[in-house]
Formats: sequence, structure tokens, C-alpha cells
Amino acid sequence: MIADTAGVILAGGKSSRFGSNKALALVDNRPMICHAMDILESLFPEHLLVTNSPEEYSFTGWDITPDIYPGCGPLAGIHAALTRVKSEKIFVVGCDMPYIKADLIQFICDQYDNNADAVIPETPNGLEPLHGLYHKNCIEQLSTDLQLGQRRVHQFFAKMKTVIIPWPQIALLDPLQTSFQNINHQHDLSGPNQPKGSPQT
Repeated sequence: MIADTAGVILAGGKSSRFGSNKALALVDNRPMICHAMDILESLFPEHLLVTNSPEEYSFTGWDITPDIYPGCGPLAGIHAALTRVKSEKIFVVGCDMPYIKADLIQFICDQYDNNADAVIPETPNGLEPLHGLYHKNCIEQLSTDLQLGQRRVHQFFAKMKTVIIPWPQIALLDPLQTSFQNINHQHDLSGPNQPKGSPQT
């Protein structure tokens, strides 16, 4: 188990492109969210689901909390989780990421040092804020940003002590970027796609 860290799933999106609650869509005959739950439960002693629709997720058995600033995107989910958990840190993923990898999550968490506020992996398409580690030190700045209506994750990172893990290091564990594959459309349910931005063959 990764000490003093909670595994967190954000399930606050509207799933408008998918057409229904994608977190509950079946992947390998199980709700998509269950795949992420399995990995996080194997790594972290504390678990939390952030959603404004708790009745849809009672079957998970996880602790559930709503956004304190509803409708404000991923930063609001990260803020709500940090405010609620007992652990000093959280590792956050989205509910639409069924292909996350335990060894990559372990590696990201291992890059934390006592001077960091966040540890975020980089891919060829940029930073992946919903596959990152956040410390409770982030709560005050998150509160300020959300109160001011500032929701840009990358601007938040610039204000904090953020450790960026370069893509070459991430690629050693996940060269096809499978961990970061989001399910946004029904056709994505067929399995992991090519890396984001890669040409189709």
C-alpha cells in the first residue's frame, strides 16, 4: 500500500458525448468505474469517489463526497477530495479511465518529495492532471481559484510546486499511453485506442 495517500475517482462529468453515464457503461461485462476501483483499492488504504450523483454509485461501497464548488470542472473535484480525505495526499483518476496501470501509478507516487504540491505525468499531448498526485497544500490555492472562477488546471500548476514527470520516463511504463485513454464515445468501448494524436493505420 502507498502510505498516507488516498485513491480518488472523479465522476462529475456530464457524459454528453457518450449519451449516458459512461462510468456505468460495461467494459468487459463490468461497469467501467469498477476497473479503476480495483486498481486503486490494490494500491491505497483510503478511497473516495467525488460525484454530485451519489445515488448512482451506492453499489461501489466507497466513501462519496460532492463538489463544494459544483459545475467548476476537475479542479473542483480535486479540491473536494483533498478537503474530505484523512490522508495527506490523493492520487486522482477520472471515472472514464478503465485501463490505468498499477505500476505507473506506483511510479508517479514514488516521484513525490516533501517539497512538492503535485506530481503530474507528461505525455506527447501535454500534462495529465487526472492521473496525478496532489497534496493538501493545494487546498488554499484551489479554493482561491475556484472562488474567482479560475478553472484552468495548467494555470493552477504554475502557481504550485509541481513536479512534472517527463514523457520519456512515462513511456518506459506505458509507451502506448493506455493509462490515459478516456472513454468519451460509445465506439471507444471496443478497447484501448491508439495513442492520442497518433495517425490511424
